[in-house]
Amino acid sequence: MSAYNIVDKNFSEWSPREVAQYLTKKEKLEDYTEVFEKNKIDGTIAFRLTDAELKDMGIGAIGDRHRILSAFETMGKAKSQKDREKILWEGTEVLYWTCCDKGFKTCCGICSDDHETYILRNNFLEINRPDYNKCGAIRCCYGHKYEIDTVDLSNIAGVQVEGIPPPCIQQCCCCAKAQEHIRINLHTPEKGFEILKLKKGVGENVSRKIKNQVEVMQVMERS
Repeated sequence: MSAYNIVDKNFSEWSPREVAQYLTKKEKLEDYTEVFEKNKIDGTIAFRLTDAELKDMGIGAIGDRHRILSAFETMGKAKSQKDREKILWEGTEVLYWTCCDKGFKTCCGICSDDHETYILRNNFLEINRPDYNKCGAIRCCYGHKYEIDTVDLSNIAGVQVEGIPPPCIQQCCCCAKAQEHIRINLHTPEKGFEILKLKKGVGENVSRKIKNQVEVMQVMERS
C-alpha cells in the first residue's frame, strides 16, 4: 500500500485498533492491538514513532519493528501530501459589477460567462481557466476545455491589492461596489504575474492568506 493508496483515507482519525489492523494488512504482522491500545497509539501519532519507542512498548522483534516503521513512513508521506493539498480558500472570479450588469452582458443569462475559479492550497495556488465550446454566445453541451495554472507559492515575489472602482453609471444607478484585484508578482518568468479578481473585502483577506503561506514556504526552504 503506497502513500498514494492511503492518502485518501482519514488515518488521522484511526483508533489504536485501526492502526494495528492497518499494520496487519500492510505488513502481515501479528496483531499489536493490545500493545497500541495500552500505549494509546492512534492515527495522529503513529507515524512519529521511533525504533526506540517501539522497543520501549515491548515490541522486541527487530524485523517487526522495521516493518512497523516502514508502514508508518508511508503514513508520514501520505500526511505530507495531504498537508500540501489542503484547501485554505476557494473563490470565483468577479466578472460583473451588479446583477443588472450581468443580465445586460449575458442577455439575461442566455449567453454564458467564462469566469475563472481559484483554489489556494498550502504550497500552491490553482487558477482554473475554462474554455467553453460555444455556438456564437451560447454554450454547447459538449467539447469544453479548460486550463489549470499552478502557481508555486515559493515563486511569488510579492502580492498587491488594488481597489477598482465601478463605472459611474453602475455606481449611481445600481449602487455597484468596488472590486479588489490581487496582483501576484512572480520571480519567474521575469515580469510574470497573475491577477485574481474578487469582491471588495475578499481580496484583502485572501492576499493575507497568500502572504502568510509564502512566508511559511520561505521558512521551510531556509530550514
